[in-house]
Amino acid sequence: MSRPRGILARVGGLALATLVLAQAVGFAVVGWWPAPPAPTMVPAEAIAALSGTAPAAPGLRVWTQADAPAGTPVPWLADLAAHRLQRPAAQVRAVGRQAPEVALQVVEDGQLAAAGQTDAQRQARVREALLTAGLRLPAFELAVEQPDGTWRVVGTVDAGRGQWRRQVLLALALGALLIAPMAWWMARRLTLPLRRLAEASARIDLSARAQPVPVEGAAEVRVLGQAIADAHQRLRAQADDVTAMLAAVAHDLRTPLTGLRLRAETAPSPDRERMVADIERMQRMIAQVLAYAQGEVAPLQREPVDVAALARELAATAGTLGQSVQVRAERTAIVQGDALALRRALSNLIDNAVRYAGAAEVAIHAGDGRLSIDVADRGPGIPAEARARLVQPFQRLEHSRSRDTGGAGLGLAVARSTAQRHGGALELHDREGGGLLARLVLPLAHDG
Repeated sequence: MSRPRGILARVGGLALATLVLAQAVGFAVVGWWPAPPAPTMVPAEAIAALSGTAPAAPGLRVWTQADAPAGTPVPWLADLAAHRLQRPAAQVRAVGRQAPEVALQVVEDGQLAAAGQTDAQRQARVREALLTAGLRLPAFELAVEQPDGTWRVVGTVDAGRGQWRRQVLLALALGALLIAPMAWWMARRLTLPLRRLAEASARIDLSARAQPVPVEGAAEVRVLGQAIADAHQRLRAQADDVTAMLAAVAHDLRTPLTGLRLRAETAPSPDRERMVADIERMQRMIAQVLAYAQGEVAPLQREPVDVAALARELAATAGTLGQSVQVRAERTAIVQGDALALRRALSNLIDNAVRYAGAAEVAIHAGDGRLSIDVADRGPGIPAEARARLVQPFQRLEHSRSRDTGGAGLGLAVARSTAQRHGGALELHDREGGGLLARLVLPLAHDG
């Protein structure tokens, strides 16, 4: 098995591959594509544009500048323009990027140079040929002086430069089009293991059947995943140790409590009743602590649970004890969960409402893929600043520490833990008109 590469190596490899691909595309488009041709001009079109008798031909532009254009003089072209424009030779300039003397030589070497012609006749024939033959010359600038001393100039717009720009832009566009899928693929390869690790971390609990943390991806991600997996194993071992310790303590306490109960039965009244009640309360508290510890580490036994039927069953049980618990549920409410854990959580909320308010009202309603179980009462409620603390284990309001309402402070903690392990939450709200509304939110398995 090869050693996994780190994020630095992967990002560096991506950057290098991107650079190589971009350079290859640039060379392919700019280097292998035919270079734009050098711009050319037709003397007759340039003279016509300069005279203003016709609009500038495509590829030409006319402008005005203060001085005569600079460059390599082309005397014969200036002479040709001066003759055609009927302007003095001193008022006409012709400069080129490269001297087009070859064009003149070609015309002079042709059949135009017939025997018996005078120099003036031969020169007139050459001018006529240059103007009518449509001969294209390398780009030049032709200028004529204006009465105000400025120069009217005609030249090329250099269309080849625009074509070159389009080629460069095309190279950049093709490079981006080819690089984008590779960058997306590499980014997905880098982030997917992190996403899976985050999802697995969000599902971690102390259950023995918890899904393992994935150890995959880049070297740094693997190190992080292994560290989380090791931490989960250590927490699981510590939770098992705490549970075992609590079970041992509970077992050891039952024996002396049983002996105290027997001795209390022989005590005179009314001390006997108070002693027996205290011993029974201690036994219940020990049982609650042990049940909470075991419930935190025990795996959930998931199955379809009708929460509405469960609430009605708890209400019926409370009725046999003389307690008032009303349930409102329009239909069945099915969730995929642990029936025993859900029973304990809902029973704790109902017991709290009955203990502090004397009655409880349970309303069950579904919507947006989740089930809300509201347990409301008309008791003293819980201050907003104390709610975050009271959902923690072994936390209670000071005014609840009495012989009648005392407990281990685990009711809300058990409900919150059960909701979270089922993918839900416990919410505490002020009830309109006074009292507390404890809402247990669970994801729905399906609409019942």
